[in-house]
Amino acid sequence: MEVQSAAMLLLLALQAAAQEVKYFEIGGNLELDPKPSEAIIAITWKHKGNIAVEYIKDAVPLEYLGNIKGRLKLNVTTAILTISNMRKSDDGQFTVEVNNRVLPIRFNVVGVKSVPEPVLVLNNPTCYKNSDSCNLTCKGDIRDSGPVRYFWKLGEYGPWLKAEQDWMFTAMQKALVEKIICKIQNPISERESGPLAGCSPRARRFHEKFSGRKKCSQKDAKQNFPFKG
Repeated sequence: MEVQSAAMLLLLALQAAAQEVKYFEIGGNLELDPKPSEAIIAITWKHKGNIAVEYIKDAVPLEYLGNIKGRLKLNVTTAILTISNMRKSDDGQFTVEVNNRVLPIRFNVVGVKSVPEPVLVLNNPTCYKNSDSCNLTCKGDIRDSGPVRYFWKLGEYGPWLKAEQDWMFTAMQKALVEKIICKIQNPISERESGPLAGCSPRARRFHEKFSGRKKCSQKDAKQNFPFKG
């Protein structure tokens, strides 16, 4: 039973590895590389089950077919297929057959848009001078951007922290950091927000002590600091 279970797990792992999701930018180019292990004599690419490219050395000249034929380019030596000016309608599966053998790799392609530049938004009911915390939102129109991730950075030199779209900024962090930045990332792009500046007297003393220079002014703090008076 243990041998059968191990074999089944290996099979599932191989099947998962053969299903490669390829995200592409709408309007951009996409390159699919099946990495064949032998010299190519015959090759057929299919898109959504329909033949898109066909070639047989010394028998059938390279031919592009279907509704994307004008945007295809095949390297008959490497089997790399390039699709230009990608459209959302190109979503779907590409499969490839080399020397009359269907390769296990399948490319599931998904078109997405680049992420927008996010804006830091204060959720005002929580952001007052004497509050213990302030809730911030990393806001941007992510429709058609595919899977996205959010990151936050406290201070100019702090690390990027993976978190949710909302961030609960504590009073302790308020006292120590001079600014906050958020970032949205998807498989093809990433954009940072402008900084939300904070400059409490304690923060200025902290940064002057450890960096030797003042990071921002009282005017910045009055205009931008998230905890409102």
